[in-house]
Amino acid sequence: MLRDLNIRAVHILLLALVIGVWVLIAMQFFNFGGTASAQNHKNQVFERITVQGVDVVDPDGTVRMTIGNQTYFPPIRYRDKEYERSIDESIGLIFFEADGDEAGGLLQAQLGDKNQSALILDFTHQLTDGIGLIKQESADGEEWRAGLFISDRRAFEPGEITSSQGVERILLSTSNNTAELVISDPDGTPRIKIGVDHDSSPYVQILDPSGAVVSSLPIE
Repeated sequence: MLRDLNIRAVHILLLALVIGVWVLIAMQFFNFGGTASAQNHKNQVFERITVQGVDVVDPDGTVRMTIGNQTYFPPIRYRDKEYERSIDESIGLIFFEADGDEAGGLLQAQLGDKNQSALILDFTHQLTDGIGLIKQESADGEEWRAGLFISDRRAFEPGEITSSQGVERILLSTSNNTAELVISDPDGTPRIKIGVDHDSSPYVQILDPSGAVVSSLPIE
């Protein structure tokens, strides 16, 4: 009887040892192994990735940047509401503030019959295109424009937005062989123009609020 009890005790001890070993292996896999797997996941290197859309998020899941094609290019997001974009066939990337509001982006798009590329940084207290680099070309290639614009922010309006277009105050551009600096008043009316036209003739113009030239200085 005593011998049977001893044998049973040995079996129980062996079983406990086996279970203990498997528990240690499982802990190793799920804890340390899992940590190593997460570290490898955070530092994976790819030679090439093909995707239609990518979201870059904060640790809490808030989207801070989106890269997308025409299908996955995001709508305008502002004050917890989404708005359709007015420019067709947009692809590129969009930046977002920590609260989810749009903050600008880089895009390639179709604007009417013109092909457009633009890098735009927005004001966010009242969503407005603040400063941007643009390039436009007509479908037939006969007309083109490239430049830098700086706009005033739209006045603050609570609730839904009706437009993100600011008042353009400064435009430095070249358009169809004419290079020009245009400075506008707070209403967006051009008041000073300085440029060199397509005939290589420099000029300075002062305009009144109606847009009429009140003083000019052609330079020979």
